[in-house]
Amino acid sequence: MLSGMKEEIAKERNRQAEIKRKYGLKSLDYLIGKLDVELVELYERQAKGEKVDLPIRNKEEQKKRYEEARISLEKEIQQEQSLSISMPELLTVIRVIPERNEIVEDEEVERIGMEVAMEYERQRGRVPEDVTKENLGFDIRSRIEVKARAGEGDVALTPNEWFKAKRFREQYWLYVVANAATNPTLIHYKQPS
Repeated sequence: MLSGMKEEIAKERNRQAEIKRKYGLKSLDYLIGKLDVELVELYERQAKGEKVDLPIRNKEEQKKRYEEARISLEKEIQQEQSLSISMPELLTVIRVIPERNEIVEDEEVERIGMEVAMEYERQRGRVPEDVTKENLGFDIRSRIEVKARAGEGDVALTPNEWFKAKRFREQYWLYVVANAATNPTLIHYKQPS
């Protein structure tokens, strides 16, 4: 059974490698060749006294990036086709000890926080959509991440939320609802990074 699985995986990896060769490597070869032609033309213009130093430098740098990408892709293809079966090896063990002030999520507090944030959005003429169940890195479709606290204190973004904040930059808002259990107060931050 194990050898059959290995053969099946090897067959699929070979198929993927051929696709990368056919489209990835050939595309990079085409782009490198096109830059070579453009560079020859620029070198000829330079030899005639034309000032084309900047375009030459830009094209040479682009060609170098394409050549590095080609080498990297070739290496990736080779590594993906090298398939071996071995026993897993334990490299290390890590023990995670939570801090004393660990942030504890409370579903009711989070629900109140979402309601406050959604109402705030509606009051400003927007149509917010609750997408908390979709794990998109934000809670409201207008790219608003909502954190609620029963009292006041720190909030923490998950790695996914942090990634989205970095990705959407100016379009990402963090809404913090403090004192959600008693007197909800909305504080909002644009681009919380």
